[in-house]
Amino acid sequence: MFRTQLFRITDKWLIIMQRTNFARLLSCHYLPLTLYAAIASATTASAAQTIDISVERYRDLALDEVHQTTEKPIEPVPQYYARTTAGREAARFAESTEPAFGAAHALSMVLELDTQASMEQQAMLAQYGPWLTHNALSLNSQQLIRFIQDAAIHGLNPNAYELQEILRTLDTLTHLDKPSTQAGQLSRTVHLPGLASLRTQFSSLMETAFISLASHLGQGTVEARATQHKLYRDPPTVDTAALLERLRDGQLSVQQALNSVAPTHPEYYRLTQRLRDLLTERATGVERTVINKFGTLQRGEYHDDVLNVKQRLVETGDMPLSTVLTPFFDADLLIALQKIQKEHGLEQSGQLDIPTRKALNESIHDEITAIALSLERWRWMPRELGQKHIFVNVPDYQVMVRDGTETLLSMVAVVGTQKNQTPSFSQNMSYMEFNPTWTVPAKITNNELIPTERRKPGYLASKNFDFLKREGNQLVQVPRSQVTSEDFNKSSFPYLLRQRGGPTNALGRMKFMMPNPYAIYLHDTQAKRLFSRTDRAFSHGCVRLSEPDRLAQLLMSEDGYGGHFISKTLARRDTHRVRLRTTIPTHLTYMTTWIDNDGVMQQRPDIYNHDAALIRALRQNNTLLATLSNTASDKAGVYRLASDY
Repeated sequence: MFRTQLFRITDKWLIIMQRTNFARLLSCHYLPLTLYAAIASATTASAAQTIDISVERYRDLALDEVHQTTEKPIEPVPQYYARTTAGREAARFAESTEPAFGAAHALSMVLELDTQASMEQQAMLAQYGPWLTHNALSLNSQQLIRFIQDAAIHGLNPNAYELQEILRTLDTLTHLDKPSTQAGQLSRTVHLPGLASLRTQFSSLMETAFISLASHLGQGTVEARATQHKLYRDPPTVDTAALLERLRDGQLSVQQALNSVAPTHPEYYRLTQRLRDLLTERATGVERTVINKFGTLQRGEYHDDVLNVKQRLVETGDMPLSTVLTPFFDADLLIALQKIQKEHGLEQSGQLDIPTRKALNESIHDEITAIALSLERWRWMPRELGQKHIFVNVPDYQVMVRDGTETLLSMVAVVGTQKNQTPSFSQNMSYMEFNPTWTVPAKITNNELIPTERRKPGYLASKNFDFLKREGNQLVQVPRSQVTSEDFNKSSFPYLLRQRGGPTNALGRMKFMMPNPYAIYLHDTQAKRLFSRTDRAFSHGCVRLSEPDRLAQLLMSEDGYGGHFISKTLARRDTHRVRLRTTIPTHLTYMTTWIDNDGVMQQRPDIYNHDAALIRALRQNNTLLATLSNTASDKAGVYRLASDY
């Protein structure tokens, strides 16, 4: 069913329309269909006359499709390897006017594709295979070509799947299958392969493209754990051979198969939609205003930079079109800059300082790159996060408890330093420990606590540390009197340190355990002052919580514990555990860019320099959109009119 609702043209798109050639804007095959229709209908007749004839023809055909009111999806009608009446008309028109076009390009029209094969298509599948019928493209081929054409919105490169070769082969197939060609009416100087050979070649191209695309969508394009330091979560695995077999048997269509392996998280979907917009903006050739990199300005000052900043914010839709462009730093600009600072994880001072200038100067390529990184990282994530789960985004210093798409609880957190990075992994939280003890890792013992004890004798006793040693499979407490000065001066302290539970314990009043081999967990802390900072990478790797009591109450309540039990548990001062009857999946992630529930792009500093490593890996695999030329990714031989998914 087609979407016919009125599209609200945003300030950002009005700016782009004002600053770009209309024909170029119409040729953007990433342009959202509803926006495309709104722009076309708002264009004057004189402007329309300047449009290249092939683009104008595609526009008219597309708008005819948009204005249909049928409630039923349009059935593909395979013929001459093209589909639908409008599609064949567009193909014939393009073929007669521009050699670069052919019947294959009719697939870029905005018509919906069925997701399931009909009985007739099932019969042809058994006879001719998954990619062709006796004289036409199969539904699977139509879906795969459409998916490849749209691969860029997933941060992938359409030409990595031989799109150009597929389209060239398809155009040749179309030419060979014409009655005039079959009757031997070709020029004697034209040498074309046989139809059977070409069909085999086309099927091979499609199979290879499907395997690659399914693998990339399902598990990412690079070696995840080799690319990101301290990533301890294996990406999903995709059995492409089994998928291909199910295609051949007709159990799945291409669209169903690819949808089954691609991430279905709302966060992933929102990233693809923003990337679609950015690709369209890039294809128009419109450049954003660039401001000076240096200097600090604040409200009440006059400066030429202020005028450029306002122009930039109007272009990006962060200030309204009605903004008066003056060099005066007014209250409206302060509010707009605070919004930009919040979206980039900066201190919300409202000043035009160097970090804010850097954020404002992000190019379209910068934003495309940032989104492509997060899309790849989401492809590494488990497909099922759990209906109720805990989501920790390390660069955002944030911990959330979510029930589906609803956030039940959110709080700021402190994570590991650059030297002691918080790893990324997924594990089930199984219990909480109240008034916990702290068994100190040997690295912290030798590098921090023992040197402090040497400088301040009695420090460990004042902080309630016990000395332990292993005897067999047990830890046995050693009296302080037996620990000698020689022990404190050894390069490796021979005893374990364990801090008793209580008000001075480094873990605070509670810790939340998801047993793992990395000794990472969530816990309370004594250092509350750090939560007021913008940058909060100060821990030894564990995640410190700003509101642990709220998390404990929520988890126990969701797990079925009554209010009296919860109150009694929180009031106790002895060390004790509460096991969760139902474990809760806990995901520690590293996402420097995401689109929030309000559709706002959020970016955070790359505190562990993981982005740089992933950019290098994506470049080596020729997948990063920001490194591709316009002709390689934006104009892949097809004028793509993208529908709103």
